[in-house]
Amino acid sequence: MMNLEQKYRQDKLAPKELKELRAKVNSTSDELLEDKMRNEWMHDDIDVSNVDTQNIDRLKFSIDRKINKKSFSYSKFFKWIQVAAIILLPISIVTIGYLYKENNQLSSEEMVVATGIGEHAKITLPDGTDVTLNAESKLYYIPKIYNKKERKIRFDGEGYFQVAKDKQRPFLINAQGLSVKVLGTKFNLLARKRESTAVLSLQEGSVLFSSILTGRNVILKPDQKAILNQSTGIITVKKAENFQDIVAWRRKELVFRNAPLLSVINSIEKNYNIKIKIKTRSYLKDLFTGTLPNSNINEDLEILEKSYHFKAIMTSQEVLIIPSN
Repeated sequence: MMNLEQKYRQDKLAPKELKELRAKVNSTSDELLEDKMRNEWMHDDIDVSNVDTQNIDRLKFSIDRKINKKSFSYSKFFKWIQVAAIILLPISIVTIGYLYKENNQLSSEEMVVATGIGEHAKITLPDGTDVTLNAESKLYYIPKIYNKKERKIRFDGEGYFQVAKDKQRPFLINAQGLSVKVLGTKFNLLARKRESTAVLSLQEGSVLFSSILTGRNVILKPDQKAILNQSTGIITVKKAENFQDIVAWRRKELVFRNAPLLSVINSIEKNYNIKIKIKTRSYLKDLFTGTLPNSNINEDLEILEKSYHFKAIMTSQEVLIIPSN
């Protein structure tokens, strides 16, 4: 095959020999052909006596010109990059400064989580404390200072708190007429501005419950509740019976055990923020035990209508309870 290749390079192959060389090339693997061609290129002497030097020079000139043009293009490209960097750098610095200022200002401002009528929401604070908000509730905190020396929030409404334990940073709540201090615990707090009393029911841990008006405080134990009279600042401690009933709102339920009907109606008013007028008062002292949904006033009124045989007429502003015919 070597002789045939040499004769092929010298253009001296007969037709029969060309056919023989082609057959040998086709029967050789690509890897062997690659190795053979590399060895010949690197080590064999190649006769270039018949090559036109003018064509070689012309080819070299064309290659050099393309290389120089490419090099010039890259140089020009990098020059524009430098110019762009000079222009954009001040803009970037100003933008970064502006974003830093905005972020710093945002972290200094008070964050608010709020719910509307019939809404619930769950928030996890930066320290891992979980708070579930009942309807028409608001929780306020300042991200920049929260969880630094203390964990402080403002609160209005009703919420179930699962406070992450941290002996170094107390969890503090400022609400209507009261303050709460805990290190790690679970409790339900009802403290609305429009209501005459505030109630904290403790499930786990301990709580320091204070009256802002009198400055007095109590330490609650599990299954106890503190009731604050907003007008006098007096705190009353009682046993928190049926804690699951107290947090029934988390299941979207209103639970009553031997509650006067008037108390049930008042709870419905507060839950739906609606006024109920009563034209029949014969059943108001009767006791009611049962569970009502806290998200469907029509169903609540239907249950009471069937239980007490009165008629509830609902408008967009109020509910009128009248005797049934």
